[in-house]
Amino acid sequence: MGVGFFPSRLRVARKPMWCGCAIILAVALGFEQSIAVAAPGNAKKDDSIEGVSGSDPFSPYGRQYALLSEELARYSALAEGEQWKPLSKGQPITPGSRSPRVAQLRSLLMLYGDYRPEDFAETTEKGSLEADVYDKPLQQAVRRFQRRHGLKADGLVDERTRSRLNTNPAKLAQILSANLQRWEQLPKDLGPRYIVVNIPEFSLRLIDGDREQFRMKVVVGKPKHMTPLIATRMTRLEFNPVWRVPPSIALKELLPKGSSALSAKGYRLVNHRGRAVPFTRGNVAGVRRGKVTLQQKGGPGNALGRVKFVIPNRQAIFLHDTNSKHLFKKNQRAFSHGCIRLEKPLKFARMMLAQQNRWNRARIDRALMSSRTHGVQLKNPLPVYIAYWTAWVDEHGQLQFRPDIYQRDKAGAGTNRG
Repeated sequence: MGVGFFPSRLRVARKPMWCGCAIILAVALGFEQSIAVAAPGNAKKDDSIEGVSGSDPFSPYGRQYALLSEELARYSALAEGEQWKPLSKGQPITPGSRSPRVAQLRSLLMLYGDYRPEDFAETTEKGSLEADVYDKPLQQAVRRFQRRHGLKADGLVDERTRSRLNTNPAKLAQILSANLQRWEQLPKDLGPRYIVVNIPEFSLRLIDGDREQFRMKVVVGKPKHMTPLIATRMTRLEFNPVWRVPPSIALKELLPKGSSALSAKGYRLVNHRGRAVPFTRGNVAGVRRGKVTLQQKGGPGNALGRVKFVIPNRQAIFLHDTNSKHLFKKNQRAFSHGCIRLEKPLKFARMMLAQQNRWNRARIDRALMSSRTHGVQLKNPLPVYIAYWTAWVDEHGQLQFRPDIYQRDKAGAGTNRG
């Protein structure tokens, strides 16, 4: 397995902040001679953080907290200095183009640490540096920046990329501070094995010990249907699950389509005794009063797909399969009513049954192949943390940022506690 999301033995590649004005001016003015760089705080590539080795990486006193604290100090220093200047407006900067704005771009990426000494060395080895030419090393730096911000890494400096480049360091420091507060509110012991969903990253990770065992994309709630922050356990899997539609969705989105359309997709009304009842006006009114529920039978076409993962909580949130697979191709994936849709649910189900229940392959295959609705209790329930981090340091030592889709950074609110 690869190194995990927040490994306890993370080898950190330090990113230079390039606070030396002489370096920035030299590049911006297009000096042709080679520049020997000695950026403050620029450690060797294999340097590791001291003082936190062996700590739980998800503890507020663990490695991730230490790394984010270090980044907060760096961005706070950048905000107080005078080196940072935004990239001016203009046409998108395309590979190979020449413009004074390219020199601005190069300086910005040096400050952020995406344009590195090796990039500068590569340029000067091939010839003199033309600071206003969008050359390949600078394109690589732009792609590096785009990946760190969850953007399409195409090297095109369009308005979206320019907007991220121009995020004021003081605002970035505020974002880092908000994320540090969320770390402080996490339980100190998350357990030896657990699942973590990071809402702004649209990802789920299975952590075993200090290593990431599995990762997949997820779809989370829309801003008007926010996925809540929860600390709970996964207790049960349901195959070919029945969807018991929440009354708000039933009344606003589904019942207006008419009984014929709903019946064709396997929906029915069920009273409090568990009996199917017709789509009459009175029974529809019963949905509003909580006497009747709208349900969709399990099987092909069901909104929950083939499998549902039960994580008990007051908000009735769960993880599940989906028929809308195309959504996983999008970078931004806030499309649900709050529940979490999984990219690889069947593979994940296999892992849960094999590792938590010690099932063999034949028994797992029988469970997955069955067309009936049935549940499997996990013998060893697994901790689940649904968290909200818009900034973190990844397994390569790179500081990652993601959009604050629920506006929690601005409010300074939103703990990662259930």
